[in-house]
Amino acid sequence: MIRRAKPTDFLAVAALDRDAWSENREATFIPDGEHAWRLWCEHGIVVLQEDGDRVLGAALAFPTLSGTFCLHKIFVDRSCRGGGVGTQLMEQILAAIDEQAVDCFLTVDPQNEAAIRLYESFGFTERVYVNGYYRESEDRFVLTRLKQKG
Repeated sequence: MIRRAKPTDFLAVAALDRDAWSENREATFIPDGEHAWRLWCEHGIVVLQEDGDRVLGAALAFPTLSGTFCLHKIFVDRSCRGGGVGTQLMEQILAAIDEQAVDCFLTVDPQNEAAIRLYESFGFTERVYVNGYYRESEDRFVLTRLKQKG
């Protein structure tokens, strides 16, 4: 079942985030803690996939000051990858963003070709390369999906 996350879901989502982040090329730190997830679950758009009490995947988007939305995170438990959970999460979070009738952007490691293909298949067609986006050694593509007409 996929549903909108509640503020009380933040601990389970943060735990999965820590585990998923450990696979990054630069995984020596955890970028977000429980405090951030508490706020995101209440004030952003967070959808999650669950099986009973276990969170299997989540996606997070939030509004920016420019009026666009940032699709900040999408991640799936290792044991559930390849089963369509990520695709379902993308469909749900983009549907929620489309209700706002705004553009949406995300960042992705330029070497993560599978993720780039997935994002492009969902309409993220504008691409800007940013050298040193996080740190000197961490470049990113900023991909943008233009507002969808209803």
